[in-house]
Amino acid sequence: MKPTANGEYPLRLDQWNDDCGDVLWYCWRDGEWLEEAPYVGSPMDLGQTVECHTASDQPAARFNVGGWPGYHTHYLPLPNAPARPD
Repeated sequence: MKPTANGEYPLRLDQWNDDCGDVLWYCWRDGEWLEEAPYVGSPMDLGQTVECHTASDQPAARFNVGGWPGYHTHYLPLPNAPARPD
């Protein structure tokens, strides 16, 4: 696995802990990175519960949406904030 443009190597999911906080997550699958934007957050992200009412005589269905997708394999720390704009 090659380092990023700034020389960092992505760390594996099993190296993450609560002290790392939010990071940039990527997925390494079948010998390459998935072609999608990184997920920003942590495996502790729960998302939000949403209720769906489909019919008055049926109970509402509840779903968790958002939060940790669960398929990411590697991460990098978040970059520092950019310099002040002019």
